[in-house]
Amino acid sequence: MTTASDTLIAKAKGEARHTLASAESAHEDGVRAPEDDSLPLRGVRVLDLTRYLSGPYATLLLAEMGAEVIKVEVPEAGDDTRHIAPLQGDVSFYHSTINRSKASVEVDLKSEEGRKLVHAMVADCDVFIQNFRTGVAERLGFGYDVVSKLNPKLVYCSISGFGGTGPESRRAAFDLIVQAESGVMSLNGESDSPPSKLGLPVADLSSGMFAVHGILAALHRRSRTGKGGLVEVSMMSSLLSLSVYNATRYFVTGETPKRMGSRHPGVVPYGQYSASDGKVLLSTFSDNSWKKIVEAMDCPELAEDPRFVTAASRVLHRDACDGLLSEVFAGFTSEEIVKRLHKAGIPCGVVRSLGEALEMECASGSGSIADVEYPGTVGTIRSVRIPIKFDGQWCPAKPAPGLGQDNAILNQYKEI
Repeated sequence: MTTASDTLIAKAKGEARHTLASAESAHEDGVRAPEDDSLPLRGVRVLDLTRYLSGPYATLLLAEMGAEVIKVEVPEAGDDTRHIAPLQGDVSFYHSTINRSKASVEVDLKSEEGRKLVHAMVADCDVFIQNFRTGVAERLGFGYDVVSKLNPKLVYCSISGFGGTGPESRRAAFDLIVQAESGVMSLNGESDSPPSKLGLPVADLSSGMFAVHGILAALHRRSRTGKGGLVEVSMMSSLLSLSVYNATRYFVTGETPKRMGSRHPGVVPYGQYSASDGKVLLSTFSDNSWKKIVEAMDCPELAEDPRFVTAASRVLHRDACDGLLSEVFAGFTSEEIVKRLHKAGIPCGVVRSLGEALEMECASGSGSIADVEYPGTVGTIRSVRIPIKFDGQWCPAKPAPGLGQDNAILNQYKEI
């Protein structure tokens, strides 16, 4: 039986999609554009209540793979990342990077009107995602038990710091804290130096990526069953998952892996070596790699040194092997070493700064770097695209939205 409320919700759905399409057209061809119909998530609508990095990175991936992402922000202030310096015009580099290709609406989640708006929008969405501290979504009225009843087909995703249950679940979590608590920092750095955080926010980024994996799997399951479901990802479990063989080694041997810098516990030569003008990095796993290296570097007489003939013997004589190789490399530039070893089939590379790597990628013409045009006086902000191509084409990168620029979407739900 169709009720008057059902009719009003259905009417709002159609009008809201029309409103969003109009808003997109005014936003540099919008969050989605007609030429993007081939993107795989076209037609999937995501209600995004995330902030900071882990959640917004997840919804960035969804948005640029074709989903319509509606980002719900605090009125007047918006996501805290909008204010992280440096700014270009009034746009934060941080916010613009992880909130491209989305719509923005302002909703006071603590007000009764705000809760009603979100509940009404839930009926029109395929995915709901939040990364509040455990318990906050439930307190606001947006927990899974409530939201799933409003839309049984909804895929609900929760990203937390330490999981949804247990004594640690309600702790505040940021990337640095989780890197420390997960043991990741204990593996990073030289053996004679204190633990150090990774230069990338790996807890935030990995949990965002795992969240997308879970959402896409749940959407696939829904296509078979017609039912939505709950996807839960924590930053802690994400980093522990990335420890892979290090974790298994601990469980098997009882030995905690130690910091080794860029070296490998079971492979030599492996890691950084000094050239005359910088550093090169080798990653060798084959047993006969030593012979190829010394022949490529014009010292074939070292190939028969019994200390280095086999992979196992090189591990036993690690310091001698590394020291001898450093002496050889000191007579060559990093580019000369890489050229010679590439020709010999040895995996290697120059240790570059991020700036050098980005400039190389820009010069390569691969298309992985996007010049995103912003309206007004902001101008162009150069960004790295998400690293996925479909049918040989990069996903389009659209500007991050101004705070509340798509508030017109909300008008259709205020009647419900």
